[in-house]
Order: sequence, then C-alpha cells, then structure tokens
Amino acid sequence: MIAAESLTEIGHFVKPHGINGELSAVIDRDIDIDSLRCIVVSIDGIFIPFFLRSWRSRGNESVLLEIDDINDEKHAKLLAGKTIYGLTDELPRDNESDDEEDGFYASDFIGWKVFADGVELGTINDIDDSTANVLFIIERPDKRSVFIPVADEFITAIIPEDKSIEMELPTGILDI
Repeated sequence: MIAAESLTEIGHFVKPHGINGELSAVIDRDIDIDSLRCIVVSIDGIFIPFFLRSWRSRGNESVLLEIDDINDEKHAKLLAGKTIYGLTDELPRDNESDDEEDGFYASDFIGWKVFADGVELGTINDIDDSTANVLFIIERPDKRSVFIPVADEFITAIIPEDKSIEMELPTGILDI
C-alpha cells in the first residue's frame, strides 16, 4: 500500500488525447519523467501506481502520456482531472541544484525567431520529436514550414532576451 506521506504532487491529467488511451497532462515540477518508476493517482481514496509506456512533450506546458493498460478513451476519461503524484524519494529536492540542467529543451524554443547568416528564417512553431532526430518546425515568412534538426553544431547563439536563435546551417538544408 502506498502511503500519502511518501508522495509529492507533480501535476494533473487534463483530458484524453485521441481514442487510444493517451492522456494530456500538465507536470508542474521540473522533473525527468523517465527517472520515475511510476506515477501515482488517487482513485476512490486509494493511491494506485501507473506505469508509463511512453511520454512526449506537447508545447511548453503539457505532455502526452501513454500508460500501461489504458488503451482506449473510455478508460483514459476516468483519469481526466485527477492529480498526479510521484514517489517523493524519486524526485529531486526543491533546494537541490543540478549543475547539468542548465540547458534548454527543444520545446522551450517554440515561439522563438531563428536567424541564419543574419537573415530571419522564421519562427519555431513546433517541434517534431517522433524520431531520434528532433526537428524544429519553422514557419517561414511566406507561411511555408521547414524542418531543421535540433543539433548543437547548427546553433551558434541563443539569445534569451530577444527570444531568438542564431544558426549556421549546411548549404541546401532549407531546400529539402
């Protein structure tokens, strides 16, 4: 049995996403979801562990979760609106600083402008993380979308105060 004292609130489910049991959720803490053995939800006053099959970012504020044994919209709806807990001993303490976590996630750049050779390419309006090679989806001024790999070797400067990124891109990549 999982005791309430061993849990910390980490977010909440919003609603089902699609018909295959995927759920939209908001995670309120800066945590590495992959490091959790499970997430915990209170159902009828009993804390139940759920094991994540997969997860992916959805913009800056939400994630999409696939949970073992939740395979349809009907079962996903049962979790909508419920609080998500993590096992406290698996979570970083609020006063801990993680020196390795001073970077950015690709989704942090949604809405930022991208420049290459001093010319504005457009605005990052989404990311594609469906493969091992994460891509910025950049909307060009002519409303076309281009896909640019999120690769350290292409990014030459990140300017947070301007919400812009400077990139040096290989010849022809914008023509793909």
